[in-house]
Amino acid sequence: TSALMTMGRSNLRLIERSQSMLQKHVSPHITPTGMVGSAQFNLTLVNKMEPTSTKRDMKKEVAYGMGKISVGWHRDSGLKDFSSIAVYQTLKEPSGANKNDSWGVALRAMDGGAGGPLESVPPLLVPLPSGSLYYMLDDFNHNHEHAVIAGSGGIRYSSTHRVAREGQGTWQYIRDKMRAFSSGTADFDLGKGIVTAADLSSRKTRDKLVSRVRAQQNLMTEIEFEWLRQWFVQGKKHASLHPYWNRPIGILCDSYSELERASSKIMDVLKVTSKNGPGETHVTEDLFDVLIESFSKISILRRSWRERYRDPIFGRIPEDERPFSCPCLDREETENLDLVVSQIRQWRSAFIAVISEDHVNAGGEPGAKKRKKSKKSKSGSLTKKESKQRASNWEQLKANLK
Repeated sequence: TSALMTMGRSNLRLIERSQSMLQKHVSPHITPTGMVGSAQFNLTLVNKMEPTSTKRDMKKEVAYGMGKISVGWHRDSGLKDFSSIAVYQTLKEPSGANKNDSWGVALRAMDGGAGGPLESVPPLLVPLPSGSLYYMLDDFNHNHEHAVIAGSGGIRYSSTHRVAREGQGTWQYIRDKMRAFSSGTADFDLGKGIVTAADLSSRKTRDKLVSRVRAQQNLMTEIEFEWLRQWFVQGKKHASLHPYWNRPIGILCDSYSELERASSKIMDVLKVTSKNGPGETHVTEDLFDVLIESFSKISILRRSWRERYRDPIFGRIPEDERPFSCPCLDREETENLDLVVSQIRQWRSAFIAVISEDHVNAGGEPGAKKRKKSKKSKSGSLTKKESKQRASNWEQLKANLK
């Protein structure tokens, strides 16, 4: 109890200090002034980390050669947007430890919310002697990744203070989200690529179908990476110690499989419309974009999880504490999503070409339409977002050449 009281008092003090730092260093640079993220910390994570002197099999930080890595490159997740993070650490120094070989936090700038590291901005490695306190204020966690570089001078104890999103991460939350999604099923026939609601304009009908499929893909991604993989990575022993969760996890697996079947139906529709055009469906190129973006994101996340599974730590712990197979995810016939994305891009390009051809056949100036078709066919495999990015890069290049 005394330890929890001490942690609570520390949290209140860090709230005060973080708010002061925000007002002093961040608020003056934001328009309108004062519109900064929250520092009302409601979650504290306490970690114990072994130094390199006792844990000798740590991986090296290979991107920049910063040393042995205790916590890999990442952004903190599950937090309120633009909320701040405060981290305090103390080291328990063993006798004869080299105090100059300190722990450190590594920082690197990222290209937007989902982009890679910015090569134009050099990374930093900040030494952290015992008693260090550091902050990641406002949008820092959105635009940067951080890692913990291990020292040999002592066991590291840290407390990380965050502003967690409330109302999420519970069984009731994800259960209600699945129910809400299922309640709208009657308004759509994904196997035909149509919206059955008749009181919508043509444009609103197409937009509604796109929104539905995007919500379906987001729900699939959330179930896989925030729930199923998080459960099965902890091993069979963990599952046996928490029997209450066995039924909810089974329901999540069933829901995931149902959403996966819906994705297959959408894929079939896109394949057909890539050859014949939209016809009686409500398919647009935006629907291709949703799947390209979603599958690309899932592919990146799965690669990250495969790397996590290869951690040597799993070879040293008891077998019942190692990750075990998820029946709806770990199947031999699971498709290579990179190849699937490539296929959808080809379908999108063909779909654009069919639409352009139909436009020409409908009348008008054939020469102009054919020129338009040629231009579209070259970029038809790119999503609208990618096309805008490419145009923006070209404008920047032209400006640099002047």
